Amino acid sequence: MKRIGLPFGRKRTRSNVDTSAPTRLLVTKAAVISSAMLARKNSAQKGAATTRESIAALADMLSTADIRRAHSDFLQSTMAENALKVACIISLVTVCVHTPLTLQYFWPLTYIIFIMDFISTIILSTEAFIRLNTYGMFSRNESYFRDRWSQFDFFLLIFHWLSLLLHAYECTTKLFPQMGLVYYDWYGVIRCVRPLIIIRLIRLVIKFKLPKNRIQQLLKRSSQQVQNVTTFFVFFMALYAILGIQVFGRMDYHCILKDADPHNITIADLAIPDTMCSMKGEGGYECPDNMVCEKIKMTAKEEGFYGMFNNFGASVFTVYLAASEEGWVYVLYDCMDSLPSYWAFLYFVTLIFFLAWLVKNVFIAVITETFAEIRVQFSEMWQKKDVTFDDGLKQKLETTEEGWRLVKFDSEKSKNGDGSLGLQRILRSTAFQCFITGIVLINAAINASFVYRHDGTDAKRRYFYRYIESGFTILFNIECIVKILCYGFRGFFKRPIFKFELILCIGSTLNLIPYFYDNNYFILFQGFRLLRLIKASPILEDFVYKIFSPGKKLGGLVIFTITFVVICTAISLQLFCSVPKLVYFQTFPKAFMAMFQIITQEGWTDFVVEVLRMIDDNMVPFVAIYFVAYHLFVTLIVLSLFVAVILDNLEMDEELKRVKQLKAREATTTMRTTLPWRLRVFEKFPARPAMVKLKRAENDFPLPKVRGSFIHQFAANGDDNETEDTSEATIIKAVMRSLPLLHHPRKANPIVRHVGPISLKASISTMLEESNRNRAMDADTFSLAAHLGRAPTRLWRKDAQRSRNKSIPTLARAKQMLFEKMTENGDLTRHSDTAPNKSQKLGEIDIRALQQKRHMAEVKRNRIEEDLRENHLLFDRPLFFVGRDSNLRRFCKNIVYAKYATDFEGNGTTKSARRYKELHALVGLMTYLDWTMVIVTSLSCISMLFESPWPTTGENLIFNNVYLQITDYLFVLFMTFELVVKVLANGLFFTPKAVVRDFGGVMTLFIYITSVVFLLHMPKHVEINSLNQLLLIFRAMRPLRIYTLVPHIRRVVVELFRGFKEILLVTILLVVMMFIFASVGVQIVGGKLAACNDPSIKHRVNCTGVFWQKIFVTRLDVYGKNDDELHPSILVPRVWTNPRNFNFDHVGNGMLALFETLSYKGWNVIRDIVWQRVGPWAVAFIHIYVFIGCMIGLTLFVGVVVANYTENRGTALLTVDQRRWHDLKARLKMAQPLHVPPKPSESAKLRTRLYELSMSRPFAQIFGALVVINSATLCIPWSVEEEAERRDNDEEYKLFFATALSAIINILFAVECLLKMTAFTVHGFWQSRRNRVDLLITALGLFWVVLHFFIALPAEQLSREAKLKKFTYTFGYMIVILRFFTIAGRNTTLKMLMLTVVMSMFRSFFIITAMFLFVLFYAYTGVILFGMVKYGQAVSKHVNFRTGSEAMVVLFRSITGEDWNDIMHDCMRSPPMCFWAEGTNYWETDCGNYYGAIIYFCSFYVIITYIVRNLLVAIIMENFSLFYSSEEDALLSYADIRNFQNVWNMVDVEQKRTIPVRRVKFLLRLLRERLEVDPNKDRLLFKHMCYEMERLHNGDDVSFHDVLYMLSYRSVDIRKSLQLEELLQREEVEYIIEEEVAKQTIRTWLEVCLKRMRSPLQKVSVSGPTFVRGGTAQPSVVSGSSSFHANPPPVRPSNIQLQLDASPVISKIDVIEPIVLRDEANSGADEEAGKKKKKSAAGRRSSIPDLMSNSLFQEAAKKFVHGGMHKKSVSTFSGKVHDVETPLKQGPVSKFAGATRLTTQKVESRIAQHKTSHQTPSGLCELEEFGEESNEASANVGFAERRRLSVPETSQMVIPQFAEADSIAIGSPPQLTSPRSPVFIHLAMIDDSLQKDRINDVKSWWMEVDFE
Repeated sequence: MKRIGLPFGRKRTRSNVDTSAPTRLLVTKAAVISSAMLARKNSAQKGAATTRESIAALADMLSTADIRRAHSDFLQSTMAENALKVACIISLVTVCVHTPLTLQYFWPLTYIIFIMDFISTIILSTEAFIRLNTYGMFSRNESYFRDRWSQFDFFLLIFHWLSLLLHAYECTTKLFPQMGLVYYDWYGVIRCVRPLIIIRLIRLVIKFKLPKNRIQQLLKRSSQQVQNVTTFFVFFMALYAILGIQVFGRMDYHCILKDADPHNITIADLAIPDTMCSMKGEGGYECPDNMVCEKIKMTAKEEGFYGMFNNFGASVFTVYLAASEEGWVYVLYDCMDSLPSYWAFLYFVTLIFFLAWLVKNVFIAVITETFAEIRVQFSEMWQKKDVTFDDGLKQKLETTEEGWRLVKFDSEKSKNGDGSLGLQRILRSTAFQCFITGIVLINAAINASFVYRHDGTDAKRRYFYRYIESGFTILFNIECIVKILCYGFRGFFKRPIFKFELILCIGSTLNLIPYFYDNNYFILFQGFRLLRLIKASPILEDFVYKIFSPGKKLGGLVIFTITFVVICTAISLQLFCSVPKLVYFQTFPKAFMAMFQIITQEGWTDFVVEVLRMIDDNMVPFVAIYFVAYHLFVTLIVLSLFVAVILDNLEMDEELKRVKQLKAREATTTMRTTLPWRLRVFEKFPARPAMVKLKRAENDFPLPKVRGSFIHQFAANGDDNETEDTSEATIIKAVMRSLPLLHHPRKANPIVRHVGPISLKASISTMLEESNRNRAMDADTFSLAAHLGRAPTRLWRKDAQRSRNKSIPTLARAKQMLFEKMTENGDLTRHSDTAPNKSQKLGEIDIRALQQKRHMAEVKRNRIEEDLRENHLLFDRPLFFVGRDSNLRRFCKNIVYAKYATDFEGNGTTKSARRYKELHALVGLMTYLDWTMVIVTSLSCISMLFESPWPTTGENLIFNNVYLQITDYLFVLFMTFELVVKVLANGLFFTPKAVVRDFGGVMTLFIYITSVVFLLHMPKHVEINSLNQLLLIFRAMRPLRIYTLVPHIRRVVVELFRGFKEILLVTILLVVMMFIFASVGVQIVGGKLAACNDPSIKHRVNCTGVFWQKIFVTRLDVYGKNDDELHPSILVPRVWTNPRNFNFDHVGNGMLALFETLSYKGWNVIRDIVWQRVGPWAVAFIHIYVFIGCMIGLTLFVGVVVANYTENRGTALLTVDQRRWHDLKARLKMAQPLHVPPKPSESAKLRTRLYELSMSRPFAQIFGALVVINSATLCIPWSVEEEAERRDNDEEYKLFFATALSAIINILFAVECLLKMTAFTVHGFWQSRRNRVDLLITALGLFWVVLHFFIALPAEQLSREAKLKKFTYTFGYMIVILRFFTIAGRNTTLKMLMLTVVMSMFRSFFIITAMFLFVLFYAYTGVILFGMVKYGQAVSKHVNFRTGSEAMVVLFRSITGEDWNDIMHDCMRSPPMCFWAEGTNYWETDCGNYYGAIIYFCSFYVIITYIVRNLLVAIIMENFSLFYSSEEDALLSYADIRNFQNVWNMVDVEQKRTIPVRRVKFLLRLLRERLEVDPNKDRLLFKHMCYEMERLHNGDDVSFHDVLYMLSYRSVDIRKSLQLEELLQREEVEYIIEEEVAKQTIRTWLEVCLKRMRSPLQKVSVSGPTFVRGGTAQPSVVSGSSSFHANPPPVRPSNIQLQLDASPVISKIDVIEPIVLRDEANSGADEEAGKKKKKSAAGRRSSIPDLMSNSLFQEAAKKFVHGGMHKKSVSTFSGKVHDVETPLKQGPVSKFAGATRLTTQKVESRIAQHKTSHQTPSGLCELEEFGEESNEASANVGFAERRRLSVPETSQMVIPQFAEADSIAIGSPPQLTSPRSPVFIHLAMIDDSLQKDRINDVKSWWMEVDFE
């Protein structure tokens, strides 16, 4: 064994590894033999034969272990792994270059590929053979073909061999053509599987440390969530697809020439550009006079697939492409031309909003949540194994002249002594860093100053710039050399920043070589010097470090993205390389660029359409699915991963979150105690307090409030720090001294003035004390009560009443009396700030101290403000002349603050208030004045929409249109009134609540001034770039006025400005990156992009004259489109110019081009032009920028906006538990009681069966499938035109079949409603909202069936008109679409996701409103700036700024990023490219505004698209975690909430949403799963929960949410889940409950003890009452017993006497429900009623409800309880009960006793059955101990004893022993808090059958038992 242990103790080297194989084999053998010996010992009892067989099997294993172990060691060796890696790389490279065009470039490559493929295939085959030989094929669990990865490897190996054989066949056909073999290029499709070899390469490189089952669990969960969200996305796509089919259908009408043949259209017959149209009067575009609107029949390939709604497949394809926000506007314009524009606009706006902005963002939420969980699991993999420290960041404490300081030091200096300490100090000095930063800035500025002028000076100036760059390069090289000499090589290379600087120095040095400088191969290193500026800004450096420091996550994601694109590129290359004329997949670089273009979504729709047009018609659906799936994955999952990584990097650690929470709470307490500077102005003036003029004596009336702010210094005795509490004697003396002064006879209006120090002190002290004392007495309380505890005001009222009769108490005495009244037992509670909390743990913050600190800061601030109000006459006086308490100001305040009361209960009922609560809250959101201004401003904005510079006569301008001026005058008039009233009420500037106190007030005043100036000036002449035009733009800011009026919109703006810092950092980072790449672009492609507009001219010298330029006509593939003679052309001059939208002649144009590229727009055009004019190598420049800037830079905006939103919402600093609690509270708030109809009684067998049928799952699945089938009938357009089209093709039956099938399904839905109404009853059916909706849709469907099939179709046959039929088709498909929405209600997953979207839409209402107002402002500004811009490449009849409404459509298009840069370049047109003359108005010219367009469009795109739109992502993520949390993560899952809802419905039978507080006990017993509370195990918790409900609601009814919130608090760890303030409140509540429960328990115990001492166990005889029908019982208490005396009725008296046992007292916390007595029939009552009742009860089982059917004994028991409550004990009756066998003859109580005995025997028999079957009872939780009693006791005695044991010890109740047949005990808990307590029967149910009895009859039980 020592030999075995040696290798493990040595340090592992390579030689040890090689020689350790035999040793490991010995260890394995020893372990196996030990296991065998152990097995032999354990199995000795089984005989020697089994042992011998085990030993033989082990011997066989050991005999073959050597060979297998050797093979396994070889497979795990480094050489084998390296060989496999090489084989995978070779296979991947060869499959990427194996294309026909690539082989044509270099023909020997064919044989090289064959050889390399052969080598890689042999290596893979060898590895597979060894594994098969080692592990076997199928024999064992670890066999080769039982492992899924091995199956995948073998699958790839098969295709490698097939590919190799195919290549050999191809070579054979080329080498031996005489053999007649034929090879087709499309055979190469078989190689499309080989690129998956990269997955195996990743497995060889990356090793996962997580267990296999954990990885599978993560993948299963994430894939399930992605699958659910994909299903939700498909649901919306299907919805919009069928909507598109029915609304738009076949849009085949085009404007063509009158003499053109519709069946043979050429490109010359179409309009320029091609335009869809509609017939006259149909609301679409009408063709000009020389053209007609005709229907053109074309195939899908000729139409281009995109924009078609002919069938379901084409419609889904169109909807998906439109949801990608690429090319959707062209489909919109086609629909607007074919139909009324509002239909198309409504359809596509909602499609973009729901699909592109809401539903697709759910993917980000899913990926983010999944990534967060995976990050937790893989956190160990991402942690660094070896922690390295940067020596430059090491610090030490040193003593300096200023004290102890942290000083950086260099450990290498101390160790090696390399470098000079003085040089290190210089290099680290601030001056040196500033010098280097300045050099970097100067270098960047000089490089950016180069401008290409396209003349002969460009080369000379570039030569000069080369020398300047050489000087900077030498300077930076010297810096690098000095650092190496100073720190040494080892210290230098330990710093990442130094290594980066060294790389830049090497690259920029190589760039100085003339060849490299001329070709710009290393120019990128020169531009990246600017990144050193990030180090100069600590804030920016920290932000960049936070984002990019976890390099493994972001770097791994980048590698994953590139790997995935490479795989898809190689697959697509092999799939489409054989397609002729398809240039995108001829070589690997082109294929890679095409697949990368799909990720960016720029022009990907045109790319896909072109591919679909090139391939075979039969393959079109598969190719479309392939590209759509790829686009779906890369855009919704891969890009969402980038957002997830960014958000994860911005996420803080859990402990750091807690620290931040404490710091944030502490920061919020440090409230500003200083006033704003506009109020501190008064402190500069001397204090001049106002004198008080007394018209009557002081003792005649309570004095006004007199503060001791200024006057207190004259009245104080001693210094200012004297306490407020003075002795009573001192105050009496002061009062006595003041008596002569006060009662001295004075004039009618005496004036108190200062005569001397004694008079001064006495009079002012008296005034202060008298004022405070009188105010305290008048209010019947005093201000200190709020700080001393929760004392009710009535305590002080008694003392105040007493003080009026006696002497007036002092403050000290009042405080003392209040303390005495605070606690019940006389103990004083310590105030939070009286002494420090000694029990506070280290590191914790006293929450009470923080709250007190915040309160004191607020008091101090108010004190300062009150001082200014008292000491300065002009303070808080509007406009310095309006009095503070003047009637005018009070009247204005009433107008300003008049507001709707949101607590109004409509019509005096709670139901109406609950129903219209949201409406009441909306109306009460603002004051009436603000609502008026919102309405007036909205009317003014609507009026501005009608202003237009078109036509050029100016008749639609406000200057020339009186009607448009009306709203302006009204706006100014109302706003004048508003400002005047608000200024008189609150002041303008120098008052606390001034109108102008923040930016909103400034903007309000600015809008008002500009509006008034505009009305007074009303310019008639407005030129471009004039002050009048600027005034019009200021007037366009009017919609922003609503920002300051609506508080929620104002909050949105404030939250955006709060995150301005992080947004600014991201903007700076992107600007720096754009500047770097723009500088590099100027060096690489600057001056090289210019070319002649005639493609046939290659040199500038020849670019002269004119040529014929083709005009774009249509996207349709019509005849003559590629024919130069037929295609329309115009004659244009040749011009040598840059591309239209971009150039890199200087840095400004380069940054503008890169900013456009940052939105994914136009980058493919830059790529193509750079490829043509510079070379393929320059294309890498734009690809790198797009990847870094767009895929990483833009996700930074998403991450920052989401992080700021969560921070403003208060969820950013929440820990995981706190976030779950936050989501749980919101989830509980939205939870409502289920509308489950009551189950019918068992006697109604038909209804019961129908009820079970309708509630069964197959029933729901069948009708869910019918909804899908019904929706599938809409795959065919329901229209008269479609019917005529199909009639021509003899396919009319298809449309009739679809409508007939829909009619049949509607009838089936009607049957469903009838079944449910029969089973649930009409009332029960109507309770469910979903049932009401289904009934409405079904009724409409039946109406459509009758109208269409029985009226419309016969009417068409008779009148030959289809007007009614057209209506019925429209009405029919609308009903089917409404039915389609019900799918979401039938599926839980869709319902949760639908709730996410709907709630996100409601929560984002104000964000969308703010965005709409901002767009409205930009629309008005666009009309002013670009209203008359002439048509160009983008500006057309659909895209223009002629009116505000058209401008809003353009801006909405720009929000989606649809060619916004083309519109901007059209609006940048300036003279001489447009008409302009000096002095012309802006509506008389067709010019735009160059710089105005840049500022306008860039600012709009950044603010709306990058910032505001990302708020929707934040809202989606918040609501997704709210609705779609997993069952494992949620504190209370949806299953737990559903369990509570079901139990609530069992208790709340009448579905009133409230239950009596006494029923909570029963409800808690029925709960299961996480909410279950066992009264036996959790007895104290059960008491606390019951008491909490009873005490907090004062014995009143409790609602659904009251109980649910209580359970949620009791189900979580409040110290982990609750935040500080909420935790403090909850702990205080629980402390009060715990204290009260303890007191009550002690009190009950003492009462029981006293009662036992006074009257030991004895039987008390009570004279039973005489019960009469309709009579009333009067209880009386005589010597500890109760007697009931009933008033005798006129007829049929009934005397009953009972003999009962005494029962001890029950605590009021007791959980056990008392037993109630019910009589089955009245003695001598109506026999027919008794027979009916017995007949109805015959069909039911003998359950608890059957034992209680007579109200007589309910009333008796109720009176009994009320009578016994006076003594807080249970009174008993004495009587005699006869045999149970004759219950009808011997009275109702005897029948009750007999029934009770039968039930008890039934229970005991069930117990015996469970004992024999060894099954655990599954009844109520308090019965878990049943069946464990002693066998000696009888069954009945055991039952009572077990029932007694199930009661909590502190409040046990003696359950009657049923062994005696003639005695029954009735228990009555003394419910002191609720005198109307009901009486219940509490019997145990133990097994499943009894449980089922309880569930089936519990609702009827409550209806019979629960009475008041």
